[in-house]
Amino acid sequence: MGLLIILPFLISGYIVFIRHPFYYLRLHRFQGQLLYLQVARMGMTCLIVATLLSTVFIVLSKQKVSVAGYDVATDYSSYLGALLIQLDVANEKNCALWVFLLQVGLTTMLIPLFWARLYVYARKKKLQLETDAQFYYLLSLGVLEGTPFRILLRESIVQCTPCMFSLNDRKVYVGIVLFAGTPTESEGIDHAFTLIPLLSGYRDKDTLEVSLNTHYANTTSPHPIMLIQENIVSATHFDFTTWNTFKSRKNRTQRHSQTYQHRSARPIKAIQACA
Repeated sequence: MGLLIILPFLISGYIVFIRHPFYYLRLHRFQGQLLYLQVARMGMTCLIVATLLSTVFIVLSKQKVSVAGYDVATDYSSYLGALLIQLDVANEKNCALWVFLLQVGLTTMLIPLFWARLYVYARKKKLQLETDAQFYYLLSLGVLEGTPFRILLRESIVQCTPCMFSLNDRKVYVGIVLFAGTPTESEGIDHAFTLIPLLSGYRDKDTLEVSLNTHYANTTSPHPIMLIQENIVSATHFDFTTWNTFKSRKNRTQRHSQTYQHRSARPIKAIQACA
């Protein structure tokens, strides 16, 4: 009899993480015992709600309902109890308990489905979204939290802020992050992201000084590129004003170093030097 509660209890918790979009996008964060505890927590929530609903339904079914002067039989628990007795599953003493546990178990597994649909409907209505694609796009942005790199990607996506990424092969890209990926059951978004390039270049092998020699703004529509996060060495916001000021100072310094030359010393005879 305990299996009527334990199995739905665990299954409902797992269904919550699979069907509910908010918890599904965060499922990859839980592993091992932490995953079991999270599944148990969600299952306990569904079990408590199912117990309350089942109690209300059974109590209401015991009430007499009259339609057009005729009494309508709504006591389904008595009918199911008699059926279980005929099938030799329960007896007269515990048939009511069997009906209650069966109803609680089935309701527990159905609650995650309605919970997920109600959440999507309520959030779309609150955010005034028309399609599910827009909803899941905004929901995936909520996963970009917890680390400075994720926050940087989120700011670039939401605010269209240019960022500079340095790769381990000394390649440098400047652009706006378009998409950071969608997590799955076992993997997060720490794999790759899509970038609309604005500038690209390299770092000097000796001084590691950045040189941006490719301008994608000259093209009408630059094609997005995909960067692997494990190849990123450093990332930061990119400001064009600061970069242009740096370039102008560098060019000015180079011109001064080329025009100013030291006059070579004239040879002095040994006799004059000793005089």
